[in-house]
Amino acid sequence: MTPQELAGYDRAWVWLRMFLGALVRVFLRPRVHGREHVPRSGAVVFVANHESWWDIPAVGQVQPRTIRYMAKSELFRIPVFGRIIAWGGGFPVRRGEPDRDSLRIVHETIEAGGVVGIFIQGHRQSELEGAKAGAGRCAVVEDAPVIPVAVRGTGTWRPGRRVDITFGPPRRYERGDRRPAQAYRETADELMDEIRALYGQSR
Repeated sequence: MTPQELAGYDRAWVWLRMFLGALVRVFLRPRVHGREHVPRSGAVVFVANHESWWDIPAVGQVQPRTIRYMAKSELFRIPVFGRIIAWGGGFPVRRGEPDRDSLRIVHETIEAGGVVGIFIQGHRQSELEGAKAGAGRCAVVEDAPVIPVAVRGTGTWRPGRRVDITFGPPRRYERGDRRPAQAYRETADELMDEIRALYGQSR
């Protein structure tokens, strides 16, 4: 991953923000909390819950950074839609198995000072449960600032309602003397707890 490649995704996001951002502003009317926690430059990992497809453009719109989202590999097989995701920097992950290619992309993006977005549950759901250990692995192994993100209201959105997006303060996670699998699992659970706390604050 080179700075030139990241700059290419930045250019794509100018267009994505122009079109999808307008939809987010008009329909979701997001209330944003903790935006000051998002650094203007440098590597960072966003770890968020996932209520609906709206989460992707909503989180992208309400903060200034270009996000390379980790997305399930099946989405990239959808004609046109898959190409748009890739154009904006999204990359596939094969769920249910170790995926060295996606982990390599995470590492290269962080190493180049970019932003990676991970939905900690791996799929859309209304409950704040089911944190995947892979999110904990990225937080521990990459040793980059990690920002928990709570998205509230996209899954139950109706015309006239607003959604809330809350960014927590960045922090780093260390393995310490724990076994790798234990560190990844416990870190994922800790991140889920932080997202729950932010979610409750947005009421």
